[in-house]
Amino acid sequence: MENFLLNPLPEKISELEEQIALIEAEQKRCKDTIRELMAREDLEKGIFFPAEIHELHQRKNMLETHIQYRRVRVNRLRLRGAR
Repeated sequence: MENFLLNPLPEKISELEEQIALIEAEQKRCKDTIRELMAREDLEKGIFFPAEIHELHQRKNMLETHIQYRRVRVNRLRLRGAR
């Protein structure tokens, strides 16, 4: 999944939309994992996952940035009349 994040953005709207869908799916997995970890935390037993939760929040935010870049590219391509 992450390999294409290191490459330049595609010039085709369809490829960008495919990437957006993949990134959104990964972002959803991050959100679900965050919820799961927070639900498993137990104050009385001293069970916490702060590092894992923080790392997942950072990843989710990074993925949001990649989505935004792709949406901007899609909008620019549409303005130029590309498909």
